[in-house]
Amino acid sequence: MKTLTTTAFLALALTTTALASDNDSWDARVQAEDSIDRLGRLYLELLLEEDPTGAAQFGVHGRDDDTYYYDRRMPDATPAARAAFAAKRELLQGKLASFDQDALSRPDQIDLHILTKRVALDRMIAEELKSYENPLSWTGSLGSAFSGLVLRDYAPLDDRLVSFGARCKATPAFVEGAQATLAPETVQPPKMEKAIALSNLQGMTREGTLFDKTLPELLASSGLVNEQAAAITADCAAAVESIKGFANWLETTVVPREDGEWRLGKELYDRKYDLQLDYPLNPDELLAAAEAWMAERSAELVSVGRKIHDDYLADELKAGTVQPAADTDDQQVVRNIFTKLSEDRSTVDTLIADSYALADSIIGFVEEEQLMDLPPASKLRIEDIPPHLSGVAVAMISTAPPFEPELESVWFWDLPLLAGAEDFLKEYNRPALAVVYIHEGVPGHFVQLEYSNRAERTIPKVFWNGAMVEGWASFITSQMIEQGYTVYPDEPWGHDIQLMVDDKMQLRSVMNAIIDIRLQRSDWPEEEALALMVEKGFQEQAEAAGKITRAKVSSVQLTSYFAGQYAIEQILAEYKEKLGPAFNYKDFNERLVGAGSPPFFAIREFMLGDAADD
Repeated sequence: MKTLTTTAFLALALTTTALASDNDSWDARVQAEDSIDRLGRLYLELLLEEDPTGAAQFGVHGRDDDTYYYDRRMPDATPAARAAFAAKRELLQGKLASFDQDALSRPDQIDLHILTKRVALDRMIAEELKSYENPLSWTGSLGSAFSGLVLRDYAPLDDRLVSFGARCKATPAFVEGAQATLAPETVQPPKMEKAIALSNLQGMTREGTLFDKTLPELLASSGLVNEQAAAITADCAAAVESIKGFANWLETTVVPREDGEWRLGKELYDRKYDLQLDYPLNPDELLAAAEAWMAERSAELVSVGRKIHDDYLADELKAGTVQPAADTDDQQVVRNIFTKLSEDRSTVDTLIADSYALADSIIGFVEEEQLMDLPPASKLRIEDIPPHLSGVAVAMISTAPPFEPELESVWFWDLPLLAGAEDFLKEYNRPALAVVYIHEGVPGHFVQLEYSNRAERTIPKVFWNGAMVEGWASFITSQMIEQGYTVYPDEPWGHDIQLMVDDKMQLRSVMNAIIDIRLQRSDWPEEEALALMVEKGFQEQAEAAGKITRAKVSSVQLTSYFAGQYAIEQILAEYKEKLGPAFNYKDFNERLVGAGSPPFFAIREFMLGDAADD
């Protein structure tokens, strides 16, 4: 276990001064600063002051005068605090705009661009989209406040439990501020935001979870004296009651209100897309590319399906439960194969163990094919999701923090969500499970962000570009399968089955972009989006419905998978042409992830050099 000592923290050059105690200090440092990198660190400091519950995800726990300053605080939920942070963002924007870009080095120009976009995005989300009126903003901070302290052994247990108790003690005031913010009748969150927030609040305090199971177990194994343990227990019991009260209040006061509009509309969506993705194609151009890609993947899926249908389903043909491919339309050919494939799937109880079981074959394939050097997979844990994150995505990963890169990454399966409908587990047959392992773990997110954490420049590795992160995971998955990976290496149809699963996953990625752009920018009916995913994407009904939920509560994010893979594929084609016979995937992959996680204009420059200007 490691404690982030004051010495180590200072080595990051992220020394901080409390904004509340010296409101002019941060402003003065911003105005006096001429380093883009240090301005990025000052902005990170501002974000941690604004919401200290998110500090652990960066690997920051305190400041130079208090090792656990952030770990023991909750956000200030008052309107005055929101106004103060908005003013500081505006101040930083002015400072960033004052730089003469021509006088900067190219790396500083790129960092200035990234930071400028990020501050503008954060202002848009807070001030125009009024994220403080979204109950998920409050439940997210509330859940992260506690799960972040026990997720990893970043410090001695006793210290983390003292921090846990301090946050418990601060919870009633935080909840009171959240309720006051959501109380006006004019606050009308969309239906889905209300439903997920309520479910998450109820999940935080349900029997057998963090407060009534994990906390007592940790206290019993700690070195805290009885009086300390008793005080933490009492403060956390009061916190639980306040969370339960918040859930009841939300259910009886906010949920019955008229539902707000979840669609952003074209103007707001396009601006958010530009700030969040920072991508070379606009939404209309990306939509056109996605529709073309969808046609290509659909054609390949059908072609491969027709090739193996009768061999793969020989027993079913003999029994008369399916017809030969020659007598079956394209859609049914593919459905017949996926119906049988769904029989080879995990249960909710075995899913985590089955995910671990795929590691050896996937890692072995990467090493045998020399696709890239890998960090130790022992740094990757797989767990059930914390209650406050449940209900949105089937799987997600919390990678090692950029300022504590030696810590573990944790991949979460949303087991409660998966247990809610049998269709979900049909979607995650064994070849699909391997694709998820590749995407979330090796050599996907886990590996890419391990490489990213080694980057020297702070801004791109702290303020990730989502299209790069999701795009890499999608791209490397397809590359693995193109190179021959399959969970059925001893079957004559083994690689074709794996290829069909990847085609289906690529169709899912493409359709993510299509439904997000169309639903958020127009009045496109949800029913048509569902039909697209089920009929042309061959998704199970529950999986497709889940994507509608995500499109409603996380605008733009769903576009990042296809956008990123599409951009990487374009770079790959140019890179191959540039290197000719000298090309190999190991060099390309390691160079790509070694760039950190900046936007694609910077990645393209890094990968192609002078060729980027041709």
